[in-house]
Amino acid sequence: MGKVKIYAKLFWAQFKTKFKKAKEYEVPRCGVSYTKMAKLADEVQGIKAVKDQDTKATTFKVTAKAPEIVFGFVSQMAELVVPNIDSPSKKDQKKLNELGVYIRKLQPQMKDLELYQQASALMN
Repeated sequence: MGKVKIYAKLFWAQFKTKFKKAKEYEVPRCGVSYTKMAKLADEVQGIKAVKDQDTKATTFKVTAKAPEIVFGFVSQMAELVVPNIDSPSKKDQKKLNELGVYIRKLQPQMKDLELYQQASALMN
């Protein structure tokens, strides 16, 4: 697919998302502290942490307009979960499996992930 066509589709997907209402997602924390999760949510554009949630809970609640944004958030979170991805410990492997299950649950909702991946490949 040509660059112009990909960028046009990407622009259209972002335009449609702009007018959507934000949905709430419960992301498994996988041993990451509430503070680190809140800081990561502040860094990722398009994600907002839900106010007044239990800091001891096993899930972290965020709101986002598109599941693709949550996928990006979870991908960045994986770096916090397993600092050394080349040789994860058994405990880290269990955390990665938990994230994998969440991503598989999220995948059917994602419609434009392939489009975003093609556009990011063009930017690199």
